[in-house]
Formats: sequence, structure tokens, C-alpha cells
Amino acid sequence: MYLKLTNRFNWVEIRVRDLEKAKRFYESLFSWKITGDENKDYAYWLIDTGEKLGGGMWRFPEGKPLGVLIYILVDDVEKALEKIVKLGGKVVVPKSKENGNTMATFADPDGNLFGLYEYAKE
Repeated sequence: MYLKLTNRFNWVEIRVRDLEKAKRFYESLFSWKITGDENKDYAYWLIDTGEKLGGGMWRFPEGKPLGVLIYILVDDVEKALEKIVKLGGKVVVPKSKENGNTMATFADPDGNLFGLYEYAKE
């Protein structure tokens, strides 16, 4: 089980167009282990850097912006989103659930994008 310390960076997601090309690049550059199946419609590959902080690489659809998204672990995504709006940030992708966990994307007042992540309550 993961240590659930909140308000820390929790996950890094790299959005790419060509998963095989990106895989070769990052494995050659950093010796990361990247696993996934290119043939799936929803291609999301896992990145193992050898450290605790995990990551994924996602084949992002044409027309959507590429880049890196850092997820921050919080106790309550809904409360964090409310506070973000009060402090001048914006909700970019409303909260959603996947495998019982909750996530959302927000922009800070300067437009920098971050993800929020809340583990399912046990």
C-alpha cells in the first residue's frame, strides 16, 4: 500500500502522439521501463523510473494539447477545487472517478495546468 501523504506530487503524465517513438526516446535517455499495449484504443502506458513517484504516458488525440501534467494528491478533490476557484484558479476538467479514485484538472491564476488526485476512501 502507498503512503498517502497529501499535498505532494503524486503522478506525472506525459502526453504524446506516438507512443512507440516516445517509449524508445525515454527508455534510451533515462533507462526507464515503459510498459503498455500500442494496439489498445485507450493507450496508456506505465512508466517505471525506479523511484516511488509513478507516471504514465498517454497517446493523446489529435487536436488536444500535448505536454506534461503533474498530479497532486489531496484528501478531497471537491474541497480543493472550491479553494482553487476562491483563490483565482479555474477548473479545467471537472472531477471524475476511475477505479474508485477521484481526479480533476485545474489551472492556476497564470494558466499552469495541474491534476488533482484523491485515493478511494477505504
